[in-house]
Amino acid sequence: MKKKFLCAILLATLASSIGCKKYLDINTDEDTPQHPDPTSVFPTQLAGIPRGTQYDARYLARYIQNWLTGNNANNNAWDLHGYASGSDAAGDIWRQCYYGLGKNLVYIIEESEKDKRWDVAGAGLALQAMMFQMTTDYHGDIGFYNLFQDDKVFYKYTSQDTVYKGVDSICRKAIDYLGRTLESTGKAPLSRGDFSYNGDVVKWKKFAYGILARNWNHQSNKSTYNADSVIYWCNNSLSDPAGTDDLLIPFSASKNDDANFFGTYRNNMTETVSSVAHPLRQSNFIVRLLDGTTFIGNSLAASRDPRLRHMLSASADTTNGNGGYRGVNPGSGDPNSGNTTGAAARRRVASLWGDSTYGNPSSGAFTTNVGKYLFKDKVVHPVMTYAEIQFIKAEAAMKKGDKTTALEAYRNAVRGHMRAINRDVYPLQNVVLYNTTKITDAEINYYMDASGAIKTTEATLTLTDIMLQKYIALWGWGFVETWCDLRRYHYIADKDPQTGESVYKTFTFPSTFSTTNGGLAAQRFRPRFNSEYVWNIDELARIGALSNNYHTKPMWFSEP
Repeated sequence: MKKKFLCAILLATLASSIGCKKYLDINTDEDTPQHPDPTSVFPTQLAGIPRGTQYDARYLARYIQNWLTGNNANNNAWDLHGYASGSDAAGDIWRQCYYGLGKNLVYIIEESEKDKRWDVAGAGLALQAMMFQMTTDYHGDIGFYNLFQDDKVFYKYTSQDTVYKGVDSICRKAIDYLGRTLESTGKAPLSRGDFSYNGDVVKWKKFAYGILARNWNHQSNKSTYNADSVIYWCNNSLSDPAGTDDLLIPFSASKNDDANFFGTYRNNMTETVSSVAHPLRQSNFIVRLLDGTTFIGNSLAASRDPRLRHMLSASADTTNGNGGYRGVNPGSGDPNSGNTTGAAARRRVASLWGDSTYGNPSSGAFTTNVGKYLFKDKVVHPVMTYAEIQFIKAEAAMKKGDKTTALEAYRNAVRGHMRAINRDVYPLQNVVLYNTTKITDAEINYYMDASGAIKTTEATLTLTDIMLQKYIALWGWGFVETWCDLRRYHYIADKDPQTGESVYKTFTFPSTFSTTNGGLAAQRFRPRFNSEYVWNIDELARIGALSNNYHTKPMWFSEP
């Protein structure tokens, strides 16, 4: 009895000194706030975007031929438009949409709405719209309604046409919020957690308009396609030719998880074959676009795009007529990849990390200026750019028959991409894209006005010019948007009405597709294996995702 009495006194004393609720609440962790300020969560959401896109780009980039398998002995499934069965490979955009950003964005939006913090809620909605747009463009039918409920284990997929309408609605809500007068008081501003736009609501609003431009332009094969609406969204989207309203994700590069996934430190741009690491290699398709072959018909010095030396890597042997820039074809690899000495070794296709570089120059070491273009430890990952928006506008104007607007937007876009390469200042002091020295004004003006590669008159401008220049500007970052373009034009099937040639001329398929494809090109990625094929198999069966060639089923947006 005495012990019980003493215990009661002790508990009463503790309760009176610290409060019963606090003492007994075992679900509260002072080191991990249960209700953090939304602006403290926002930086993780920005950082999560490259995680999904860059992880999956290792596979998607082979479908669209940004880069390809370097080892000629490895008949890589991705080069052949196949997939890795029973694997989470190519499932990271899915993971980021539903896990990395998913409920975190819901928290940011809902908590900000409660406090009438319209800037934070609007930016959160813009990111949410972007993730749903990217995920449906990548996978097709996806989960969209009734998500992130604690009492739900399974969920239904929503058809892509409905998701497209839903993304449109989210964007409009974001634009509405971002246009409102702030009503919150005593709360941290968006700038506290926004390391890309520094809390600039005007720029976030432009970004939301850019998502609408993508959404509506992807429907170019539909009878309901409206070029005027696409142009309207573009005119309200990113507008600074200097690129100051481009959405860029910077990296601190102080440890593995905040270094660029494509940089040398993380060493992700390699594949291992028979215990030997082989860096992925630039494709012959992008080499032809930049060395003059596709646009002019030769690769003489005067025909080469001045962006070539900044974006691609030259081999040690420069005697091939275009300064040593070589690429690989899908499913073929580099014919010289097995050579380590002599002239053949010098002809190997260089790695993405630099000229005459055939392996990783600094794996496991932070060297912020080692690498090239977007393949450095501390270089930004673009999410949307002025050049991209101008190319969307040019295509829409071309389809409308307004060649005056199309020509102006097309030329603005090419110059805009060159300015982006020349840019000196980036968020978080990230390093520059250009290689040693900038593209000079003389080089830009010659290429734009005198080389013959860039059209200068309305009569000579073609749809091919617009789409291939857009491919260049999005190379190395705009993987999903480029794939949407290729699928809208059915890869090489659709012809340019002015030339009679494929819109994507010189793009070639592998000599054989993967044995799982039935002779068809890839059109979508399967839903993520670990969350869907393991836990949501009945829903996959309902949409037909259990067939071997589900990934060749055309997307809703690409069909009439």
